[in-house]
Amino acid sequence: MLYSGHTHCASCGAKWIENRITMRQVGTDFTDMYLGVDTKFVRTFVDLFRKPGVVINGYISGRRQYYVDAIRYTLLTILISGLYTFLMRSGGFFDVYLTEIQAMTPSGSESPEAQEFGTKFGLKMVNFIFDFQGLIHFTTIPLLALVGRITFWGKRYYNFTEHIVFYLYTYAHSMIVTTPITIILMYLSFDLYMYWSFSVFPAMFLYNAYCYKRCFNLDFQTTVLRSLISIIVLITILILAFLFLMIIIFLTALIASKLGFDVESFITG
Repeated sequence: MLYSGHTHCASCGAKWIENRITMRQVGTDFTDMYLGVDTKFVRTFVDLFRKPGVVINGYISGRRQYYVDAIRYTLLTILISGLYTFLMRSGGFFDVYLTEIQAMTPSGSESPEAQEFGTKFGLKMVNFIFDFQGLIHFTTIPLLALVGRITFWGKRYYNFTEHIVFYLYTYAHSMIVTTPITIILMYLSFDLYMYWSFSVFPAMFLYNAYCYKRCFNLDFQTTVLRSLISIIVLITILILAFLFLMIIIFLTALIASKLGFDVESFITG
């Protein structure tokens, strides 16, 4: 037999498995992947700080045995996000969070009925975001990849799919680093938790800029310029998406009202 007596392929380095999959084998593979001081996960985690260009460009160019692949690294963030959501709801922190959000919402000059409708709609949106964080993560990555493709247009830079790989790594890495800190601060102080939550996205933006610098070997001036361009592109896309969404909502509500459907009751529950 070609691979008799061998555990890995001599060409690509992939693990050679002859037996059927068992729970013991799954546990062993999980330990090899994520636990220990010299595993793929630890190497990936550390090198995404030290040399992200090696990790990301290596995956894109086909060298995929030394680090955790982009998909598995991203799937790990879904587990972490699920743990975060569970702790938020089971510990009663979510109710405190909603109360604080309501307190920070300006009353404005709207009627009490309009304020109540806006509050209920806002709470429904917050609940939706918390319940579907994993899905939102996956839908955010193509949007960021589109921004990156427009910002770094040209043959010497990534295509759209390669930008997706870039953000699979960087977005997942940011979540893996920040979410445990978020959970700890959630138990220590709600104020610290809120301050930290507002600082996460600027920190993620700076980390992405750092990774682009290392992946494309950019100088400091070019990195700053491209970062500013990416902000403009992102804001433009979000505005267009918001306008498109508002048009869809308006048309849907108009059609629903013509058909006699109570839209307000559906939204506010």
